[in-house]
This record gives sequence, C-alpha cells and structure tokens, in this order.
Amino acid sequence: MENKKDKSRVDTVGGLVFVGPLMIGLGLGIYYNQTAVGALVGLGVGFLFFGLVKALMK
Repeated sequence: MENKKDKSRVDTVGGLVFVGPLMIGLGLGIYYNQTAVGALVGLGVGFLFFGLVKALMK
C-alpha cells in the first residue's frame, strides 16, 4: 500500500513538471509567432524534466 502511495506522488510531481515547460514553450511560441516550434520545444523539455524527476525520486 505504501509503495502505491509513493508511486502516485512521483507521477503527480512528474506530471506537473511535464506540463509546466510545455505551457511556457507554448506561450513563448505564441509570443514569437512560432506556436508549433514553441510547443515542440516545451514538449521536449517537459519530457526531459519528467524523466529526471522520476529517476531522482525513486
């Protein structure tokens, strides 16, 4: 039971760390009139941070 609680905590934090860079990248992309580029950069950075959080919180 305790292991399941820890897993959900890691997923929650990782999900927030994933969405943050995605939204920042999307916002910057809209600002510079390059929405697709901003979204893809934010997506890439979000995946990197998500992986780091999952690896470091285990």
